[in-house]
Amino acid sequence: MALVYSCCFWFSLRLGGILIGLTAIIRAIIALVALCIAYKQPENVKYQISLWMTNMNLIHVSGYLENFQADPEKYLSYGITLCCIYLVVCVLYIYGAYMCSNVTMIPFILVELIHLIILSIFITTWLIVLKQNTMDIGLVIGASVTSGFVLMGLFYLWVCTATLPVLINEIEQEEQRTTINKLQKLLEDKNQRLKRGHYNSSFNYDNEDVERTHLFVVPRYVNAVENTDEHYYRANFLH
Repeated sequence: MALVYSCCFWFSLRLGGILIGLTAIIRAIIALVALCIAYKQPENVKYQISLWMTNMNLIHVSGYLENFQADPEKYLSYGITLCCIYLVVCVLYIYGAYMCSNVTMIPFILVELIHLIILSIFITTWLIVLKQNTMDIGLVIGASVTSGFVLMGLFYLWVCTATLPVLINEIEQEEQRTTINKLQKLLEDKNQRLKRGHYNSSFNYDNEDVERTHLFVVPRYVNAVENTDEHYYRANFLH
């Protein structure tokens, strides 16, 4: 069952899916460029991480940052590879949305769901770190509300992308049911015409028999006298 039938209450799911795929490609390209720049400057990455660890209370993430600082090129290469895969998946989804092919859209739906879950974990961790390193409650509340709305919007867009294959299946099933109903109606009409034709042919045969019988009927008056009742006797020479 389709959860939504339009994207952002304006676009169709097909056009909305194509636009979502294009925006995902733009985001992936930006992330890929940033990762490539960081990959070429590993020393600057290590220095920036050391500043964060010195000046901030990085609760729950200090261990991960230490591992990243030990060999940033390895993790950055992983990120570049994932971005390239994500770009391919986005292109496949755009192609699938344009051609209404569900098979090519499924990888993007699964990858985007994993991406949103990981992004939610990162945002939650970032909010916890922000709370530990600032006394401005308004900033924490504003960041939490903004992050929540952003995640809600991203999950809504994911629902739109995931609903498109469901809607395509529903349309195909409806078309199949319509075709089957039309075929059944055609068969019923054909059967009725055949029955009607058989009835008409038998009726014509009966009329022909009656006409042949009338050929051998000789009318005569009773006692050779005309009367107002005009009684006729039919002598059938077939008997």
